[in-house]
Amino acid sequence: MNMPYYIKQRIINQIINVIMVLLLIVTLFPVFWMVYCSFKNNTEILLGKIPFGRAGNDVISITPEKDKLWVFTSDGKIQILNKSDFKPENVASMKTLATNFTTDEKYIWLSSSDKGLIRINKSNLQDYKSFSYPSKEINPNKVVSTKVLKSGNRIWISLYLRDFEKIFEFDCNSQRFYDPIDITSSLSPAEIMSMTQDSDYLYIGTNRGLIKFNKSAKKISAVYFSDDLGVSSVDIRNLTIYESKLYVGTYSGLYELAIPAMELLNKYDISSKLNSDQIETVFVTDKSIIVGTNYGISIIDKRHKNVNNLENIFVAVGDHSKDSQKDLQMATVFTIAKDGNNIYVGSSASRITDLNAASKKVISTFKGKEGHLKIMFKNYVDLWKNINFGLYLRNSILICGITMLIAMVLATFAAYSLSRFHFPGSKFFGIAILATQMIPAIMLLIPIYIMFVKFTELTGIQVKGTFWGLIFVYSAFFIPFSIWILRGFFAAIPIELEEAAKIDGCSPLQVFWHIALPLAVPGIIATGIYVFLTAWDELMFAWVLTNADTITIPVGIRYFVGNYQNRFDLMMAAATISTVPVIILFFLLQKHIVRGLTAGAVKG
Repeated sequence: MNMPYYIKQRIINQIINVIMVLLLIVTLFPVFWMVYCSFKNNTEILLGKIPFGRAGNDVISITPEKDKLWVFTSDGKIQILNKSDFKPENVASMKTLATNFTTDEKYIWLSSSDKGLIRINKSNLQDYKSFSYPSKEINPNKVVSTKVLKSGNRIWISLYLRDFEKIFEFDCNSQRFYDPIDITSSLSPAEIMSMTQDSDYLYIGTNRGLIKFNKSAKKISAVYFSDDLGVSSVDIRNLTIYESKLYVGTYSGLYELAIPAMELLNKYDISSKLNSDQIETVFVTDKSIIVGTNYGISIIDKRHKNVNNLENIFVAVGDHSKDSQKDLQMATVFTIAKDGNNIYVGSSASRITDLNAASKKVISTFKGKEGHLKIMFKNYVDLWKNINFGLYLRNSILICGITMLIAMVLATFAAYSLSRFHFPGSKFFGIAILATQMIPAIMLLIPIYIMFVKFTELTGIQVKGTFWGLIFVYSAFFIPFSIWILRGFFAAIPIELEEAAKIDGCSPLQVFWHIALPLAVPGIIATGIYVFLTAWDELMFAWVLTNADTITIPVGIRYFVGNYQNRFDLMMAAATISTVPVIILFFLLQKHIVRGLTAGAVKG
């Protein structure tokens, strides 16, 4: 098939363009992937999940109010449902993690692991205000759950977080947190898993026992190991108070204790006909105890101790035949509320069931939307707030900038001298400069370290761990290479221009300043950027020769593995901050870089 020449050329050019675009995508993919991972949850990175995960949207609190239901889910979503048909009337989302709620007449108070305490106006869900926790020890990705309680103008918040034995107290009037309250006790180390209150005390459930905390005195009143309470499970996951009785939910059953003696009155588990020992929530009335488990609910008759189990309490997803009991499926129950003859059950995956208290039949069910995508913009906030990344960035800019400045000033004068003046040993000096680049840098690490130590011993002047020590080493490495590169740039400048300037009466210094230097600017810029980028990425010498005050970005990123609990999300955020600005700088100056790289390609 004969094809015109210009068509062949167009096809070839298109193919070349496609190949170049593909090569560019492959080249930039690691950068895109790094930026993408900087917005991911650390757990998802560790598990190798590629898409953004979604926040859990379990229903954790339900508040009946007249003809409406306030429904709160663990992803920070607030829904107002009509009781009659379960249709949403209003929906708002704070997009939080490890969320819990409490309400008063005017506000909804939301506790979370990532955005602190949030006060939301009930009349206008878009009107809210956030308050950060007074602690830098909180890794939001590690918090399992939070608990928030309100009493008068005080709010109490606990976090289920390993090695965190503190509770927060918030004053609603002054709108500020007090200093965190340390509840370290004989149970320590313990993890706070649940919390409830009466008028005088907070009851704090941990993975080792129970703490009784005096709210007014702000001190621990009593500590009970699980064995002291007769509780066989050490994890106290739910606490509920009703008429001087404390109901303790664990993964070995439900325990009924008398307050204040903490005497065990009753225990309910599988042997008592409960559908499961895994107790998630408890709701107590005058006549019954409604227990939410991972298999549904169990209703215990207080008087006769009879148990009625309801396991299939939710219509299967995608099935709308709500009137048939056979279409129901099992769900894990996290909250229970009762309003008249209706029992509202909140379960996993944003599901709600309306039960008839008398017949124990399902009246209707509702399933909310999926939780929000967990795009962790807060990784960048944590990078600056909880980790001293600003120090690393400042140190890198200072060290690399001064190194580049010193190297360019000295290399420019030396390169011009070697290219224009011939003196005894000039050729040997030029070859020696190139020979220095043949020695692997790692071979110089130990001698330089010993030299720094000996110099400090002899003079008393500290060199290791200082800015100038590392700048001296970097300058010594980059000046010879910079001289060799710039020598070619100056040699490419026609000497006739300088001779003409001399005829016009210019001194050698004026010739250099007004003729040679302006023509060599592209080469100087290209070499300076090379020096800056190489120093910016250098790890080995910075790791050995710096201390806590002079750490650079590469060393700081290396410390993210181990020092900060393997926070790969923060590592990606730090790498993004250290890489993207340099890429932007490169693109802004690419014209000068190209001119500099080609300045010595043609002579004459």
